[in-house]
Amino acid sequence: MSKSRLYSLQTFAIVAACAILFSSKGVFIKCAFALGADPVTVLGLRMAYALPGFAVAGWLAGRGKSALTVRQWAQLTLLGFVGYYLSAMMNFAGLRHISVGMERMVLYTYPTLVVIGSALFLKVKVKPVVVLAIAVSYAGILVGYAGEGEARASDGNTLAGVALVFGSAVTYSYFVVASGKMIREVGAMRFTACAVGISCVFVILHFLATHPLSGLACLPSAVHGYALILAVFGTLIPSFLLGIGLRRAGATRFAVIGTVGPMATVFLAWAVLGEGMNAAQLAGLALALGGGLLVTLEKP
Repeated sequence: MSKSRLYSLQTFAIVAACAILFSSKGVFIKCAFALGADPVTVLGLRMAYALPGFAVAGWLAGRGKSALTVRQWAQLTLLGFVGYYLSAMMNFAGLRHISVGMERMVLYTYPTLVVIGSALFLKVKVKPVVVLAIAVSYAGILVGYAGEGEARASDGNTLAGVALVFGSAVTYSYFVVASGKMIREVGAMRFTACAVGISCVFVILHFLATHPLSGLACLPSAVHGYALILAVFGTLIPSFLLGIGLRRAGATRFAVIGTVGPMATVFLAWAVLGEGMNAAQLAGLALALGGGLLVTLEKP
């Protein structure tokens, strides 16, 4: 096998693993919810277990480099708050009301939201095909929402769940649009360690302000197990694979390969949680993925 082909296969494996690991977190969140844990507790445990890893990575990435300036710390704090703390909080809350498949469907609109954000704030021109892609993505959400309502007729909070997860997609899109300059300034690994580490602190403070520590002792041990899985396999590993994959594949190829994530999540939700998908939900997922692909495949 040639070196170039081996490199391509390795790149595909890295990007696909990143997408699948990030996408699979919804399954383990649902498992923790089923044991009686609330979103803030699950998210707090996840970030508490992940924080030491990001602290070590930040220290390693910063060795021998100049200290970050006050301005850089302020920007990292803002990005950590919006892109990971606020986004994760809304995502976890929304998952209480909708299926994992629907959550992935809504979240995968983030490429179109990035395009909109770039047009509004960076003055990037939007081509007609991108407008079509945006329309296709949101048509997918509407179709999938109708299918979700049919599949979960007993849950009256489907709209609230979709709105919360969409809010998560919006805040994450802001993070993607606004983080490019900082990544170039401080490096991908250092940026990831600092931004996500800061978000871990925000989440932990939120938990401490709203929940008694004594409540953790009452949780089933399995909740801690799921939180540890989320910390390692749904946070630490994919966060750093993201930087490696973007560097090797580029944004467009990364997004295209990343479509395996939502599809893998649908399978995992079926295999682990017993969630099925009706025709409307499958059609909605296909439209949402198609819109995202149109955006990512379009040449700048």
